[in-house]
Amino acid sequence: MTGTGTSDSASPAGPTRNGSGAGLSTPRLLAILFREEWRMHTELFGGWRFATFPVVIAVLTVGATVALLETGTDPGTVVGGLHVLALGFGLYSGTAGFAGSDMLENVFGELSLLLSSSTMLPLSRRRLLGVFLLKDALFYGVAFVLPMALSSAVLEGLSASALPSVALFWLSLCLVFAAGMATTVALIAVRTQGVPPWAIGLAIGVAVIGGWVTGSLGSVRAVFVPIDGSAIAAGGLAVGTVAVATVALAVYDPTYGRPSRTATDRFARLSGTLPLENDALVTKTLLDLARSSGGVWKPFVSSTILLALVAALVGVVDSITGIAPASGIFFGGVLGLSAFTTYNWLTQFDSLEAYLTYPVSVEDVFRAKRIAFVLVGAPAVAVPYLAAVLWFDATVVDAVVGAVLLAGYALYYYGLTVYIAGFDPNEFLFDAVRFATFTVGVAVALVPTLVAGFVVVPPSLELAAALGFGGVVMGIVGIVLSSRAGPRWDARYRTE
Repeated sequence: MTGTGTSDSASPAGPTRNGSGAGLSTPRLLAILFREEWRMHTELFGGWRFATFPVVIAVLTVGATVALLETGTDPGTVVGGLHVLALGFGLYSGTAGFAGSDMLENVFGELSLLLSSSTMLPLSRRRLLGVFLLKDALFYGVAFVLPMALSSAVLEGLSASALPSVALFWLSLCLVFAAGMATTVALIAVRTQGVPPWAIGLAIGVAVIGGWVTGSLGSVRAVFVPIDGSAIAAGGLAVGTVAVATVALAVYDPTYGRPSRTATDRFARLSGTLPLENDALVTKTLLDLARSSGGVWKPFVSSTILLALVAALVGVVDSITGIAPASGIFFGGVLGLSAFTTYNWLTQFDSLEAYLTYPVSVEDVFRAKRIAFVLVGAPAVAVPYLAAVLWFDATVVDAVVGAVLLAGYALYYYGLTVYIAGFDPNEFLFDAVRFATFTVGVAVALVPTLVAGFVVVPPSLELAAALGFGGVVMGIVGIVLSSRAGPRWDARYRTE
């Protein structure tokens, strides 16, 4: 992530002869970046709301670990799942150093970041980026990964060796987190050398398929769960992470820009295809998504990734308990969570303030986002859901109920997100109060559904009717929340 430092970011560097920022030591630069990061989060969330976020993470991970162990889940599965979460967060965090200034200014307004000061100050862009990524690894290693490591005390039991176990588990998670960051940085660096995204995706796909065919994927756990592997494997992962990060920084081209393209009148063409009146705001939202990196495929990719994770979870549960859940109910309830990522894609490069100069109301803007969400989100989850129910041989009743749950829960999750977070769904991920509220809101709908999907397989007509009714009710709640989000955030912007 980045920060809101201004004067502190610019003043310490001083002039240098070679333009590399030699007059500013790495520890000093690291300290300024840490202060910048803290200022950003405290400005965005308020000091105590961000400071207590690690507590929320600790409560959730420790509570989930206790619940999984009580239901008979193998401790090794819990350990592996926590490492997957750390790896995923590392992959996400690796993009922070490359976030565009336009996207950040949508959140903070005009700002001057130390990371972007290499164009104005004698600081090496590569060195600055390297120190920035080191700062992120240390900062989130404490703020996010350390609370996760407290689960080790539950896995090992409270004893004299609990503290060393937590420390070792934390180092294992941090190593995987850093590996995820380095991987993302390497992919972005390759992209700056002109390699097209489809070639990168094809290479990753070939590697995964090759590993699956040769059976080498089974050895992945020994590498990416260092605490369960050998010291040699952990050392190899550490050396490999450093090597990949070093090469990526050397390959990264800070002057790279996307090639210029001739733009056609896509707005008029897209507007003409929508069966809506006064749909300029909806058209703008869809066009912004289409023009962004990844385009309209991003919501489909997010839903597909969620499908793969849920499918793996079904296999794990089946192997542990010998019970496969009702696939339609299970996938319908969980795939609805893609509403959060879809809405995030629709607002990522947008800000509500930008609309205040136009003769439109805040409520109109939220209404347009809701329509765009339905147009994009419906096919993005329908295709993965259809694939899931066909692959897992869901019964007709199970598939129909799951479809109702998917539609209703997606609307509910969307309404919950937009009501809590407004135009900035990604922000409240580090706000303890909003994150806890969102988590409770999701659990209220999802947990009883998943439990019901395990108890009666296949679902009886009575259970199917009850779940279907619940899905409709949650969908109505979501519509109400999303319709009230416009007036709620309009009032907040008027008072700020």
